[in-house]
Amino acid sequence: MIIDCNDPNDVLELYNLIEEARKKGKKLKVVYDRKQHTDPQRKYLHFALQYFAHCYGCTLVEAKERHLKEYACPELFDSGKRDKGGKVVKRSTTELSDMEYSNAIANFRAYGDINGIPIPAPEDKTSIRYCEREIAKTEMYGT
Repeated sequence: MIIDCNDPNDVLELYNLIEEARKKGKKLKVVYDRKQHTDPQRKYLHFALQYFAHCYGCTLVEAKERHLKEYACPELFDSGKRDKGGKVVKRSTTELSDMEYSNAIANFRAYGDINGIPIPAPEDKTSIRYCEREIAKTEMYGT
């Protein structure tokens, strides 16, 4: 059920649901409706991480966990929580909104430029295809 907090009828319905759950001793789960990132954003970030890993000489996991989440935009992935060892618990990319995803992409492209790895813009399809072929050659021939 989706409740529009600006609609008085929906708000009244929510109060009724809360009261009913309280009487029955049940719990309710509140989930905020937020716009998730788009599939093209997800695909492009995956490409950018692959290309960075290819050029930098690291694994895809290292590119994502270390270079994206720790170096390129640590504040975006900081969940504000710590594990038992006191280490920062990072947010998953699946938790990002479309705006946060756009920021992560922009920051990672800038980080790539700083490290001498220019990542093609999302709309530069020709360069992306070229980079994908280079990645595929490396995977195929192990060079």
